[in-house]
Amino acid sequence: MNKTQNNTIPFIAELGDLTSRQKRDLITERGFEGKIDQLNWKEYSYKPAAKFKLAHNGQYLFILFNVDEKNVRATYVNDNDSVWEDSCVEAFISTEKGGEYFNFEFSCIGTALAGVGKHRDDRVRMSQSKTSLIKRETSLGKEIIGKENVDAQWWLLAQIPFDMIKVEKGQTIYCNFYKCGDETKYPHFVSWQPIDTPKPDFHQPKFFGELKLQ
Repeated sequence: MNKTQNNTIPFIAELGDLTSRQKRDLITERGFEGKIDQLNWKEYSYKPAAKFKLAHNGQYLFILFNVDEKNVRATYVNDNDSVWEDSCVEAFISTEKGGEYFNFEFSCIGTALAGVGKHRDDRVRMSQSKTSLIKRETSLGKEIIGKENVDAQWWLLAQIPFDMIKVEKGQTIYCNFYKCGDETKYPHFVSWQPIDTPKPDFHQPKFFGELKLQ
């Protein structure tokens, strides 16, 4: 069942001129909210508390993730490293149902992986010069965190350029949002929209939810 109800991502023009704290406060107050709470695979029963907020200013899509997680892990510091093995949040975005989609994956310290393609097996990763255009801030800073680290509540704010994902105001997009951590102490694979596959697989655009950019 698709969980989207009021599926509008609000337009907030002033977001580009605010401080980080002001952006987070305004997105928290006015953004579209989704909960990453779908446990799709019984063998991975751990579910961190995770949600996201969305807004845009006509130039960037703003995604604010908030996570409460056991044993946070962060070991990768270079973009396009294997961030899904760390404590990770992800946004998959498409502009057409069944068409190519973008995958944006962020570790809890802001290391990013980004790619595009129609399927799991045809991904083309963006160059680091492109991923550098994705603005990221996180409450955990850039410190490498050991696998057995303490529990943590953390947030990550990502700003994805509209030009990068080929969208504009008023457009409908198709998305799913995820929380994972393949090599954390408590491996987990949780989604916003439910996924019906035998094994964990986030590359399933047929299960994306529909959202509209105000």
